[in-house]
Amino acid sequence: MNSTNPVDFKASNSLAALWSMMLPGLGQMMKGRIMPGIFWAGLVASGYYAFFWPGLVVHALCILDAGFYKGEGSFLDLKTWPKRLGFLVMIALLIGYIYYRNIY
Repeated sequence: MNSTNPVDFKASNSLAALWSMMLPGLGQMMKGRIMPGIFWAGLVASGYYAFFWPGLVVHALCILDAGFYKGEGSFLDLKTWPKRLGFLVMIALLIGYIYYRNIY
C-alpha cells in the first residue's frame, strides 16, 4: 500500500493544463500554487464578464501558465523570445478582432 499523502500530490504539466482548461485556476492549484490559481480564476471570470473574446484570451494564458510552469517562473515571465512572440501575436489578434468588429 502506498502511504503518500494525497495533499502532497503535484500534477504534471499536461494534467494541470487540462484541469485549467476545464476550470480556470484549478491547474495552478493542482500544482500547489493556490494564490496564482485564485488570481487566474478571478481574472478569467472578469474577462468573460467583460466580453467573450477577452475572456477567451485570458483563459488561454491561464492554460499556458498551468502547462508551462516548472517551478522557476511562470509562462507570463516572458523571458524567452518564443514566449514573447506568442504573447504579442495573441494581443495583436485580439486588437485586430476588436478593430474589425468595430468597422463592420
